[in-house]
Parts: sequence; structure tokens; C-alpha cells
Amino acid sequence: MWVSKISEIIGSSPTSFEDAAQTVLARANRTLRGITGIEVVDKRIKIENDQIAEYRIRLRLSFDVAPHIDSHW
Repeated sequence: MWVSKISEIIGSSPTSFEDAAQTVLARANRTLRGITGIEVVDKRIKIENDQIAEYRIRLRLSFDVAPHIDSHW
């Protein structure tokens, strides 16, 4: 039986929401294996001096956890 785990990660970009999401995914791929889905939880924009300064995105990543293996002890 397989089990999935959920992890929420927040990322940002000065360019776009898409770039922020790509940054999150690239970082998550360094430590998580088997990512099976992504849900956009929240999007926010930081404003400075009447201009968009940063796009922020919160993603919920689903990934598989290795199946339970019975010990031979």
C-alpha cells in the first residue's frame, strides 16, 4: 500500500506567480521525490511605492512515501 504526504511551501518572485511557482517546484525537487500534484493555496502581491514588488504563492505539494515494508526481525 502506498501513502502520500502533503507539504506546503511558500515562494516568491519579482517577475510573476508562474515564476514563483517554478521556484518552489525547483527547490522542492531537491529534497522531495515522487511529487504527484500541486495545489495553489494562496496568491499575494507585495506592493512598494505604488508598484508590484513581489509575487508570493503558497503551494500544497503531494508526494508519495515509500510503502511500508515488514521487518524480518
